Amino acid sequence: MASLDNKDQVSSKEPFVEGFKIDAKMLKGSQEVIDALSPLQFLDLVETKSGIVAINIERRDIQKNPYLFSIIYLNPDSIEIIYSYNPDESPKKRRLEILRYFLNILTLLENVYFINHKQLYQIVDNFMSRLLEYTSSTYEELFSKYDSVREECERIKKQLSETIAANENLRKSNIELKEKQNELLLRIKELESVSDEILISRIQTWLDEHNYEINISDFARINKVSEQRVEEILNKMVREGYLAQRE
Repeated sequence: MASLDNKDQVSSKEPFVEGFKIDAKMLKGSQEVIDALSPLQFLDLVETKSGIVAINIERRDIQKNPYLFSIIYLNPDSIEIIYSYNPDESPKKRRLEILRYFLNILTLLENVYFINHKQLYQIVDNFMSRLLEYTSSTYEELFSKYDSVREECERIKKQLSETIAANENLRKSNIELKEKQNELLLRIKELESVSDEILISRIQTWLDEHNYEINISDFARINKVSEQRVEEILNKMVREGYLAQRE
């Protein structure tokens, strides 16, 4: 059985992935860019046809697949970062961590890239504005929002559980109806398995007993065959000369 310590434990949920990109001009060759980032030994640096990819695997799941990670694409005309975050953890906190990490990476690239700082400042401003909601709120306000979200989450979980239970009951009902339908189809098949000769004989007996008149509905009900089958046999008897239609 595999075991994880607290640091390596991850959620069973799939991580969310997002990212951003800034304009940046590569001033030096690929090797010089790699050399600039080489002090960061936790990075896996891969040279591609279009540039360099810097991969940072922070945490893996129990199957050893990357769970928390960041990937920086160092292209000739741009720098892009893609990162994941745990659905059970604060996305704002994760964004702040990634922004800090990204800025540290850019400081190492100052001599090999010309960076569009205006775009960078806009990204920083956007990230900071998302945090203002928390820094400008009191503890009571934050807890109230948290408590409200928690109750809403519990309500949704309850609704989901009820929906799953209802779907399971519906599934069982559908199975029971299907079984009943199969039983009825089998019964119909058994009833319709009465040979034409037997039905002809029964119809002749009926006609003898009822002054050569036949109520198709009554005959079908008593003999447990469909009315359509009775009509077909009557037509056959007329065609083959067993019966003659009255003028």
